[in-house]
Amino acid sequence: MMTGWRRGVLWAVATAASLIVMALTLLLLLKDLNTAGTMAGFVADTAAIVMVVLTVRALLLQSGRQPSHTTASGPGSVAAGGSIGRAVTGNGNQLSGPAPAVPPGMPTPGGTADAAGSRSVTASGSIGEAVTGDNNT
Repeated sequence: MMTGWRRGVLWAVATAASLIVMALTLLLLLKDLNTAGTMAGFVADTAAIVMVVLTVRALLLQSGRQPSHTTASGPGSVAAGGSIGRAVTGNGNQLSGPAPAVPPGMPTPGGTADAAGSRSVTASGSIGEAVTGDNNT
């Protein structure tokens, strides 16, 4: 779901595009084809230049980020590149009910999640519940 400033940008772009379309339509209805053609060309060229700048910016920002990695190397270990609702690594556990809600938390961009020990649990996001012992009820 889109929230915050992204929604505002979307509405601003949609409003600007609507106004441009209405202005070009008005010029066409007034039979001023030369002005309408010039304006349409100007709008298209401006949009193309803006899109090139935004694409280069996005590529530069993306290239600076390190890819995240997730590693689980110990016996019974769990590692996740995001959030974990419930992780059970022990033997003979009897759990009832659904996994708890995952606390709010965003995965760390370019972060790591390494679970190296026996029955270890790690995540680059949030963990709702981790059961690592034996015979838990």
